[in-house]
Amino acid sequence: MSNPYIYNIAVPAPLASTFEYSSDRLLEHGLRVEVAFAGRQVIGMIIGRSESPQTPREKLKAITAVLDTDPVFSPALFDLLIWAANYYLHPIGEVFAAALPTKVRQGGALVAETKRLKLNFSDPDNPAPSNERQAPKQAALIDHLRKSGGLDRSQLAELGFSSAVGRALIQKKRADWHTERLQPVLTTSPTFTETVTLTQEQSMAIDDVKLSGNNTYLLYGITGSGKTEVYLQLIHRVLQAGRQALILVPEIALTPQTLSRFQTRFDCSVVALHSGLTDVERSRHWQAARSGRASIVIGTRSAIFTPLPQLGIIIVDEEHDASYKQQDGFHYSARDLATVRAANESIPVVLGSATPSLESIQNATAGKYHLLQLRQRANGAQRESYRILPVPANQTEPFPDPTLFAEIQATLDRGEQVLIMRNRRGYAPVLFCTHCRWIAECSACDARLTVHRHQKGLRCHHCGAQHPLPRVCPSCQQVSLTPVGDGTQRLEASFQAAFKGYPIVRVDSDNTRGRSNLDQALSSLRSDAPCILIGTQLIAKGHHFPYVTLAIVLDVDQGFLSADFKAIERTSQLIVQTGGRSGRAHLPGKVYLSSRTPNLPGLKALIESDYLSYAGSLLTERAHYDLPPFSHQALIRADARQPLVAHKLLEQAQRSVEGSTGAAELLGPVSPNMERRAGWHRAQLLVSAKTRQARFKALKALQQVLGQKAPRSIRWSIDVDPADFF
Repeated sequence: MSNPYIYNIAVPAPLASTFEYSSDRLLEHGLRVEVAFAGRQVIGMIIGRSESPQTPREKLKAITAVLDTDPVFSPALFDLLIWAANYYLHPIGEVFAAALPTKVRQGGALVAETKRLKLNFSDPDNPAPSNERQAPKQAALIDHLRKSGGLDRSQLAELGFSSAVGRALIQKKRADWHTERLQPVLTTSPTFTETVTLTQEQSMAIDDVKLSGNNTYLLYGITGSGKTEVYLQLIHRVLQAGRQALILVPEIALTPQTLSRFQTRFDCSVVALHSGLTDVERSRHWQAARSGRASIVIGTRSAIFTPLPQLGIIIVDEEHDASYKQQDGFHYSARDLATVRAANESIPVVLGSATPSLESIQNATAGKYHLLQLRQRANGAQRESYRILPVPANQTEPFPDPTLFAEIQATLDRGEQVLIMRNRRGYAPVLFCTHCRWIAECSACDARLTVHRHQKGLRCHHCGAQHPLPRVCPSCQQVSLTPVGDGTQRLEASFQAAFKGYPIVRVDSDNTRGRSNLDQALSSLRSDAPCILIGTQLIAKGHHFPYVTLAIVLDVDQGFLSADFKAIERTSQLIVQTGGRSGRAHLPGKVYLSSRTPNLPGLKALIESDYLSYAGSLLTERAHYDLPPFSHQALIRADARQPLVAHKLLEQAQRSVEGSTGAAELLGPVSPNMERRAGWHRAQLLVSAKTRQARFKALKALQQVLGQKAPRSIRWSIDVDPADFF
């Protein structure tokens, strides 16, 4: 190899740089390659040619194998991943790995393949040999194979041929299985089923969206205003132009109902992409999207990286939801990347919500986003009404007023349904000894263990540790243990006793882990039979419950009194989203909020004004204190097995960059509220700046110092635009 080409390869490792490898072939960027790295073979991605190689020729390794003939990603999507690695300061190899399904990441095929049974006759028009005519099924199959040119397993089954018939022809060497690539077939004019008459607001919103060129639209629509119908109509127009659509939803639980709704309205290929699929399913759906065979892709956060050759629109439903921000590893925001990808692809992106994030509202106010509004419910139903119910300071029961039970009973007697939101799963958050005041705590976290009734044990909701439920107090050996507080399981038991004869449906992450579990749990609410739904925030996201007329949100105070400046925004969104599940049909809806501090100004302002006006007041407060979106923040997190070690590392890094961070402000390091989690002692350093450029400069300096000084025993990461400070 006299003059090899030198390439920069991104490998899936927690290292910021690429690595140089050689090849005697001229290769495109974006191809997967197999290379030797750290004593093993790994799959990497060609980022580009190395114009000024740094690796001595005698140490330069050759690329072991080139896996692709065409780049994995389009130029626009490739550029997005490069941009994301730079913006979020995350190792580029891990960014590209996160963008691929597991099978593809491991070297699997980019293009979907199928096996078809084909005849081996040199001349397909020749008749079958006489001995085959004596087997009617074999003769019939030969006839079908001759006419069709080949059949896959599903086609054979549809025609009534068993696998034994095919095996017989293979044994006689008259036919064999052939692997073929599935050819892309994009439906250019799919049939769209019109089921509703659009409101004037919906028609105006649809007409305002320009499908040519890049624009970001913020669709503010109150709950029940018909945002999904706007999405469907826009996608119909995109598909008519022979293009594809990408829809992001915040939760796996919402994917099946969204998928079903889209499949009902469109007669084209609609696929889902989320972590609940098997590796094989996810790979197959990804291949269908990349080839163009799938016209519509519906997925959760990571679906933003899906290759779509004819992408015409991106829709982010419930754009305010914190689930769009990855909380570990590669800390990206799918919502923010959707706006960047749309700009790269020169297509529109629609961000929809009844409770938009303050960042999106500010962007609309500043003219960066186009604001579309749906202020009336699509079916003419009235907005829900709100009422605050005070909880006495000495009351231990979750319900603030006994008369509320009478309200629930009256609702059920009218044949209507009740929704109760308690954003705390399990039976009780504390197991307490009334004799010695012992409390069950997690040995690996600064947290208490939660009592779970159905699983009959204690669980840590932070590290996942599980313990059997003790019969006596481990400290004083007395039979004096009692659960304190309430979770969804305890409420379920209380309501089963209080409202016998009515179905009690509980929805939380403990009983909706399977694919069909949520759908089964919510089946009762799709009928008009009276029932009570108890759940966590899962029940507040995008569900349509036409027979719910009473919604109750328990213990709303915590979010308004939290030290996290984003907690008020999140709590307000949860209240409005939960309240919006009631009164969505022809019956009026009521919402009751239980509060131990009912005179909170923020709580009263929320229920007495529309959400956009309320959000405006929150933005005024944020601007006064220079909080996002009026500043730009990032967190440097560090974890160590021993106390104070991570804290000292961040202190050292802060001192090392002192004077070189420009206009950025460094606050800390401090310990988060939960200093110890899963056996790791944690510390964090906040970087805040008026501009993204100033923040980036400070983060790059800190990244360089930590890369040099942090021992392997300490984990550290950078979280740009953090959604969670604790």
